[in-house]
Amino acid sequence: MPVLLDLATSARLGFDAPGAGRRLDTAGVEPLESLHDLKDMWWAVYRQDGAWRLHVAAGFEVRLDGRVTGGGALEAGDVVDDGEQWRFLDGEWPGVRDEALDARTTAAPEDDPLALVYRDWALEHGSAIAEALRRPVPRAEQARHLWSLGAAVSRGLIDADFAGPFVRRVVTRQPELELTGFVEALARCAPGLPRLEVVRTLGLSTDDGVQLALLLAREPSLRGVRALEAGQRGAFWLDDFRHEDEASPGEVREVRSPREGPARPVRLEVVEWDGWTAVEPLTTHRSVLLEADVSLISEGEATARLGPWRPDAPVSLRRLDDWVLDVRPPVPPALQPRLAGIPAGSAVGLRVGETFELVPGLGCRLTPAR
Repeated sequence: MPVLLDLATSARLGFDAPGAGRRLDTAGVEPLESLHDLKDMWWAVYRQDGAWRLHVAAGFEVRLDGRVTGGGALEAGDVVDDGEQWRFLDGEWPGVRDEALDARTTAAPEDDPLALVYRDWALEHGSAIAEALRRPVPRAEQARHLWSLGAAVSRGLIDADFAGPFVRRVVTRQPELELTGFVEALARCAPGLPRLEVVRTLGLSTDDGVQLALLLAREPSLRGVRALEAGQRGAFWLDDFRHEDEASPGEVREVRSPREGPARPVRLEVVEWDGWTAVEPLTTHRSVLLEADVSLISEGEATARLGPWRPDAPVSLRRLDDWVLDVRPPVPPALQPRLAGIPAGSAVGLRVGETFELVPGLGCRLTPAR
């Protein structure tokens, strides 16, 4: 029997074909009596032609695994968000696991051949967890695991790093992160994240990093998180923020603060260029040293220049506690940066060594300055 699981209360609604959903005139979710009832539904999951699908009424905003959707095919584990959040379960999710492979993949999270072995085994046994064993893990699958952060995952602001079938690290790229809301959302996901060990920030200030470490350390459901990696600055060890004496929970034993101050200089290098939009002097020399904030200034239909930082520039690279790609809409299409194929619509922290499109067709990366 399929189930809709309320992720806020763990309440379960079991139903059979034709399906279940939320009516236009009621607050509750209830089983359908007939597919003809779809006309009266805000949204519904229903079975048709041997497959489960999502119906969304015109004019209503519903998210599926973090993305706004008009409906479509459903898989076990998908999260439907209409203001409340419901996981659709049709059989076991995430599926059968092998304890020996679990242990090996968790111990060697970067071992891609081993992840492929696990994926093949999962596929042979019909387990939905196979989708989480791909490299890289698709954003829709990341959002299914980090369901309460799904919208941020789909916009490229939060990433999940996997060790085999498990989320091992959550990375946020938001320099202006709302700390309390982030920790609360992560805590709601925590029962489904038994191997989560590290939270990593990119672009967050040192002061906010201290506050985030305190919040993470004092959230009971996140006891398995051992470190807050503060971009390129080092790590806060959360045990330093956890006091053994329950009578004095507010006292901090010791704080090993990461390096403070502006990010180190880096080189901005061209990885791939389609030859269309030229960004000077970058596309001439294929590498420039970044020691201070710079802005991208359009000089024509297919030419732009990196120059001194300007507050009104639509695209800048800023040297804060980490390097940040600062995007201020509206951005001309010829200057639209992308990370992992997703247009950047705000300030996002950058990993040293990762590839991003500074402008369409110009793949770049930051590397340590030598």
